[in-house]
Amino acid sequence: MVEHSEIIRIQAYLRESARAVYTSFCLTPFTLFFHPTNSFKYFNYAIPDNACAHVQADVFHAMRKAFHDRRRTARLEFFEAFAPDLPTALRANGFTEEARQWSMLCTPSTLLPAPAVDGLVSINLGPETSWENARDFVTVQQEAFNPQGNSNPTETEIQQLLDRLRSGSCQALLGKINGEPAGVAEFGRPICGVTEINGIATLPDFRRRGLAAWLTAQALSTAFTIGAQTVCLTAADENAGRVYAKVGFSPFSIMLAFIDSN
Repeated sequence: MVEHSEIIRIQAYLRESARAVYTSFCLTPFTLFFHPTNSFKYFNYAIPDNACAHVQADVFHAMRKAFHDRRRTARLEFFEAFAPDLPTALRANGFTEEARQWSMLCTPSTLLPAPAVDGLVSINLGPETSWENARDFVTVQQEAFNPQGNSNPTETEIQQLLDRLRSGSCQALLGKINGEPAGVAEFGRPICGVTEINGIATLPDFRRRGLAAWLTAQALSTAFTIGAQTVCLTAADENAGRVYAKVGFSPFSIMLAFIDSN
C-alpha cells in the first residue's frame, strides 16, 4: 500500500516536470500546460494543484476558454487517489472520462533485470546527441503514438528534444535492431527524488520481442544512478502493466484523463 503522501509527492513531480517542458498558466486550483507549437492533445493538459474538493463552475469555464484561445481542447490528467472528488465535478461541467490507466512505481529495491534482445543496440541520448539520433527518436515516438499522423518530425520538434537533452531536463534511450530505429524511452531529471519514465514506444514491426521492458530497465538503472528514489510511469492498459511489472513496477493508483465534451 502506497502512502498518500507519496501520491502527493509524485503528483507534484508531474506538475514540476511539465513546467520545465511546456508553457504553464495558473488557474487556481489547476496548472494548465501548453505545448508551444504542437496541438496534439497529450501535449496540452491541466493538472490539479490540490484535492479540488470544491471547484466552482466558473473555473471550468475559464479553463475551457484558455484552451480554446490557444486552439486546444481542454483536457486534464491526474491521479484518482490525489483528487477523488474531481471526477464528479468534471462530469457535472461537461467533461468526459477519456482514459483510465495504471500508474505504477519502482524503487531501487524492486528493480529487476530484463532479458537481452537479439540484435539490439541502445544509444543513450544526452547533451551531445546528434541531429540524426534525435530525429530517429522523435520519429519513433510519433509513429508509435500517432500512427495516423505525420511521422516526419519538423526541425522544430527535433530541436526541442535536443534543447531538453542539452539542458539536462531529460535523458533518453534510442533502441535500434539491426541498425533500424525500433524503440525509445525517456525520463526527466529527478525532482525531490522522483522521476517519471515516459514516451516508451516500440514500432509495430519490433513489438513482442521484449524491447520495451529492456529499455525501461535501462532507463530505471540510469535514473537510480543519478539520484532517483522513486520512478513512476503510466501504463496504457493491464497488458502494458504486465510488461513493466517484469522489471519491478507495481500499481499504486489510477491515472485519469478527462476531456472537454462540449
